Amino acid sequence: MAFFAVDPALYRRYKDQILELSNSFQRDRNEHLPPGQRRPGLSDREIAEQLGLEERVVTEIRCVAERDRYGLDEWERAIEFKRKACRDYVETKILRFLKPSDQ
Repeated sequence: MAFFAVDPALYRRYKDQILELSNSFQRDRNEHLPPGQRRPGLSDREIAEQLGLEERVVTEIRCVAERDRYGLDEWERAIEFKRKACRDYVETKILRFLKPSDQ
């Protein structure tokens, strides 16, 4: 397994910008804006191009910054939210197609 490290000064300089530009922050505000004003999160490659960094550096900074920013309880809440959303989808969308028709 390869080891990749980012200079701590580079991390501190770019971590907030990278998180802000990425999909790390998922906000509803874009859904309420007119299509011409929406700004979806950028990919690591797009962020790298915008900031003049290598994509691998952006990916490393984003991953470490996400772990630094969000506590374990927030990760656990996100996992439970996704599990519930999947269960609800199966129960409401998929299972109704698998039940025999009453007609």
